[in-house]
Amino acid sequence: MFKKWDIITIIFLVCLSFIPEIVFGVVINRHYNGICAEITVDGKISKTIALSEHRGDEQIDIKTPYGHNTVEIKDKSIKIVDADCKDKICMHSDFISEPGQIIVCLPHKLMIEIKSTDVVSDSLRC
Repeated sequence: MFKKWDIITIIFLVCLSFIPEIVFGVVINRHYNGICAEITVDGKISKTIALSEHRGDEQIDIKTPYGHNTVEIKDKSIKIVDADCKDKICMHSDFISEPGQIIVCLPHKLMIEIKSTDVVSDSLRC
């Protein structure tokens, strides 16, 4: 059967297994006051949209030297709804709304990245 140290080891490992859930649960459930979508084409910022202040539905056409994309903004989230590239992989992405999420259209060199205006990390600031 189990010895005393076997039970102590099992209890310790079970408790240890919940640490990532606690740590990542705190990070994921963070609320951001200011969120923006930064649209870049060929590495240069094309447009910045304040998602935290956006209400309703809106579609924006983005024309680049590489092609055409249509972006839909719904409340505080954004996605690509139309693209004239061959593979259309970017259109399969769902709405994004959390800092750090990215949608990329490689043929058009287009990237939409959600950033936070809160001071969370220098890499996530608008």
